[in-house]
Amino acid sequence: MMSDNNTAETGQIQHFVMFWLKPQLTKTEIADFTQFFEALKPIKYIKTLNYGLAANTPVRPVTDNSFTYALTITFASLEDHNAYQEDKAHLDAVEKFSKNWYRVVVHDIVISSVKG
Repeated sequence: MMSDNNTAETGQIQHFVMFWLKPQLTKTEIADFTQFFEALKPIKYIKTLNYGLAANTPVRPVTDNSFTYALTITFASLEDHNAYQEDKAHLDAVEKFSKNWYRVVVHDIVISSVKG
C-alpha cells in the first residue's frame, strides 16, 4: 500500500459533523433544527445520511457529548463529497439554519473497510 494521499482519495468518504446549537434556543427550535438535515436528504451525492441528538452515554475522559446534534453522511468518493459542498440545496440549508449554531466541527475520513 502506498503511503501518499493519492490512494486514500479513492475510497468512500464518511463526513461527520457536530453542531453546537445556541443555548438560548427553545426546545421547539431545537426540535425544528432537524429540518436542516431533512433539507439535505434529496442531494444526489449522498449515499447515506444519519443524524441525531448527543446520546446520554456514561461520562468517560474520552467522551465529548457537549454537542447538540451530529450528522454522518457517506459519499461514494471524494469527488461526490466536494460536489455536495457546492450543491445549492446544501448551501441554501446552511444559509437558512446557520443562525441556530455557534460552533460546527467536521471530520472527514476515507473508509478503509466496510463490513458487508
